[in-house]
Amino acid sequence: MTGLLIQNTLLKQAEDRVEKTVPPAQRDNYLKIVVAGMKYAMHKGQDGLLASLRDSKDPVSDSVKGAIAIVGVLRGNAKGTMPLEAMIPATMSLMFHALDFTEKMKLLTVTEAELDKATHMFMDTILPLLNVPKAKLDESMNQVHDFVRDPDKMAKYRGQQNGAAKLG
Repeated sequence: MTGLLIQNTLLKQAEDRVEKTVPPAQRDNYLKIVVAGMKYAMHKGQDGLLASLRDSKDPVSDSVKGAIAIVGVLRGNAKGTMPLEAMIPATMSLMFHALDFTEKMKLLTVTEAELDKATHMFMDTILPLLNVPKAKLDESMNQVHDFVRDPDKMAKYRGQQNGAAKLG
């Protein structure tokens, strides 16, 4: 959701990258899942799932597990199917929002190390649930990690984002 509500720059960039993987034909489904997931996470206010992170002993793990659980509930309630091309990126986006919330609550400072930990935990948790081969996941994750760790690619990406902001 192009960083909607996310304040941490690293998490905004991660969400932007994830959104770019969503096929255009699945964009509406992706947005529906993210919006429904955010509503679900906040629907009980101070007693809701998102607010429960304030008591977390492991905010990274709880953010990952919470995002996956929310989308699992939504998928179970979906009329028809929830396309993986929209579901997986939407779940990651919800994870980024949860991590950002934990940072706002001063439970943790999200750095590349925490984002890496969350991303690996996410993949290790969601893939078996979806019967996705680990080799395919590892290939995708290596591409993302190579991109994030390449200063030239990141500088170019940030330049594109700043140029897009100036045009809008």
